[in-house]
Amino acid sequence: MIKPILAAMLTSLPVIASAQDAILKVGTQVDIRSTNPGVDRSAYTDGVLMNVVEGLVGYRDDLSVGPVLAEEIQLSEDGLTYTFPLRRGVTFHNGAEMTAETVLWSWNRLMAEDTGWRCRDRFDGTDGIEVTSVTAPDPYTVVYQIDAPSPLFLKELARFDCGSAPVLHPDSLKADGSWNGPVGTGPFVLEQWRPGERIRLKKFDGYVSASGEMDGYTGEKTVNVDRVDIIVVPDPASAKAALRAGDIDLFNINVSDIAEFREAGFTVLTEPTPSWSLFLISRHDETLANPALRQALARSLDLDQIAMLMGEEAANASPIPPISSFYTEVQSQRYGYDPEAARALVEESGYDGSPITLTTTKQSERLYNQSLIAQSMWRKVGLNVEIEVMDWGSQLDLYQSGKYQMQSFGFSPRLDPALSWDMFSGEHPRKVWNDPKALKLIEALKSETDTEARAALSDQLHLMFLEAVPAIGLFSQLDVMATSDRVQDFRMWPGGQPRFWNVGLDAGE
Repeated sequence: MIKPILAAMLTSLPVIASAQDAILKVGTQVDIRSTNPGVDRSAYTDGVLMNVVEGLVGYRDDLSVGPVLAEEIQLSEDGLTYTFPLRRGVTFHNGAEMTAETVLWSWNRLMAEDTGWRCRDRFDGTDGIEVTSVTAPDPYTVVYQIDAPSPLFLKELARFDCGSAPVLHPDSLKADGSWNGPVGTGPFVLEQWRPGERIRLKKFDGYVSASGEMDGYTGEKTVNVDRVDIIVVPDPASAKAALRAGDIDLFNINVSDIAEFREAGFTVLTEPTPSWSLFLISRHDETLANPALRQALARSLDLDQIAMLMGEEAANASPIPPISSFYTEVQSQRYGYDPEAARALVEESGYDGSPITLTTTKQSERLYNQSLIAQSMWRKVGLNVEIEVMDWGSQLDLYQSGKYQMQSFGFSPRLDPALSWDMFSGEHPRKVWNDPKALKLIEALKSETDTEARAALSDQLHLMFLEAVPAIGLFSQLDVMATSDRVQDFRMWPGGQPRFWNVGLDAGE
């Protein structure tokens, strides 16, 4: 039976669809943070909005990059000029045609400092690539010039957390230049967002799909439902009850719930992803600045036991996922689980038993449960770790500021070793590793084009990471989705983000 609060929420939502409308109902424990892609974001925000907006390029199933709004990708022999002929006939949600002019407008908006685009520093020379010019030689061609050849340029453009450098219509802004809402080219229109309750996506009848097989964010996107209602259900038990009752059709479940839902007759889909679970250790905290204490925190954790209890496939201390070609024998090395050594390190550090706060949220069973398991292991070696629970939005605010001691955390996919190491390394307050030698190696990794040399740089970083312990890696996440029997053709992929196109509903429902 659905808990009363959830039942009331579901029944209170206005019913404006006809009986014939095909409505896909998706449950989520966390809401989106905003409707502004790549600006005020979280991993789930990225995933929802990528059904609404598109960029010139996107990731494929094999995590390579292919064209989306671009017809093709042309690279000059010197590696400095990227030419993107645009697909013709593509329209925005307001009916206006997408042309090179709107691509340029979108790019200039993203690169304006007051926009607050998360990835601006990835293209202005501050943190790697410098885009020296973006031009439109004709209405359907856009040309990017960069300062030096880079193996990362297309991958940076396609990044989920960058919103895939979304191409938007100027109507996305109010008359005063402030954000209004995404007017994109994607297969769905963002019709409504009620914070804390629901996100409603409506089929874009004017959508013009690319050709080819569905392949990550590239290829064919056919919309087979009239609407997607994403219902925010923070309590996991209520969400599971709603799925069993047929009030939602799709829901991300824990690995530990797989058997239960399969036995109940649900389809359960799984996919290994590059998403990474870990504990972040703030570099702004005096107590945790002690190297011996950091080593004690790491060496007191049995990663195999944690992965087993969490139901994950295998432990992984590295930000490089096992599905990556850069996951070498070196990357498989860990901290060296040894409770006795951990106790000696606690004593060596001079730790006085004062509480160490680990921040987590119950809105993610994964983050909360891994906290409980680790807390038990830490206490066995004399580490007084206390768990602080808050809502996910508040935890993200602390993450951005660096004002915490430890966090139970998860990173969404970063699909290149340079991006994997960079996601927690640097000067920004949210970054936990600011070692100059490590940052120099990451910069070299960003510009190196030889695969073997890049692997060697990544391996060197991993050995330094194990020694410094800016964070404690746990495992690369298994994505698990339970679906009702009326859902047809929902497909998982290594990118881990939900794709609502090409999904159908049983006509009998």
